[in-house]
Amino acid sequence: MLISNQHISTSLYFWNFIISFSLSLILCKGIILGFEKYSFIRRFIDRLPSHHEDGVMSFGGIGVILSFFLTLWGFYLFNNLSTSYLTLLSTLTISVGLMFTLGIFDDVFDFTARIKFPVQIVIVVILFFSGIKIHKVGDLVFSDSLSFFITAIWVIGISNAINLIDGQDGLAGGVVFLSCLTLFFIYLGRNLFDTSLLSITLGGSILGFFTFNFPPAKIILGDTGSLPTGLVISIITLLPVSQGFNDEIYYLIPVIALLYPIMDTSNSFFRRIIRGKNPFQKDEEHFHHRLIRLGFSPLKTISLLFGICFYFNLVSLIPIYFINLIPRFLPIFFVFIILNIISLMLLLIHIEKKYQRLHESASRDIN
Repeated sequence: MLISNQHISTSLYFWNFIISFSLSLILCKGIILGFEKYSFIRRFIDRLPSHHEDGVMSFGGIGVILSFFLTLWGFYLFNNLSTSYLTLLSTLTISVGLMFTLGIFDDVFDFTARIKFPVQIVIVVILFFSGIKIHKVGDLVFSDSLSFFITAIWVIGISNAINLIDGQDGLAGGVVFLSCLTLFFIYLGRNLFDTSLLSITLGGSILGFFTFNFPPAKIILGDTGSLPTGLVISIITLLPVSQGFNDEIYYLIPVIALLYPIMDTSNSFFRRIIRGKNPFQKDEEHFHHRLIRLGFSPLKTISLLFGICFYFNLVSLIPIYFINLIPRFLPIFFVFIILNIISLMLLLIHIEKKYQRLHESASRDIN
């Protein structure tokens, strides 16, 4: 157990949110001003493989991650957090710092998955031997090798899921904020104070960035922000499990709260395999790309996807009120979620086919 789950006052949550939000706002604004003022920075960014088509600054993750850690370490150093948080903060700083560094190099040199994957495995090793791992579900205990494998799937999967949905202005930032807010209220309702603190702090940091990332964006996360942000979320969701809260609800809620990025990533991964392509190769078949092709504006696209995320975040609250019925409730809830996913996918396919027929009909009329 990394820390004892000690009580945190409501005011501390509030100030963590306000300070992380303010710091992120200031840092992101400073990055934008530096990009606009100094031509050598613009020339450097424009040469990068990851540069935004409109010349938008692509290192917004610097503001997000720095504000997150400055807030947490600041509160710890000024004795607002107990000394038991030192191990957790140190583990977070090392693992997320490594992913942050990987993100910077990825933005500069456009690394392939063959380079990124070994570094991400090293991060999983650090977390695993620090006690952040999936080792038990209910009464089912995993072997160390299976525990490591499942932990790696979750950590690397969520980190890259946030990275993959960061292809539309405002999308990744909004999805992360909604997820953080949901996880904060869920974990606070279960008296999980440390995870609640991390959730609300990251929520403040991402909201400060989102202010400048809303379409049309002045700054984007880049891999510098999306990879470490995804890692922080994966760690937040693993902390209760690592501290002995092994009931099925602690596995179910994170999956539902993060269902949109999980769906998009899984769909992309298996779609590429079925088509005989490299599953790690980038394409323009993500849900936001498909909505744009249907004629949705960037604002309407993210609004629709935010609506879907908000719906699933609300759905993730349901098990909290039926916890006494678990595990009898789980099969019914699982079927409900699957039906929701199938319905959304079929609706999207139906709209795409209808749009294609209309487009073909219009083309024939012109000819």
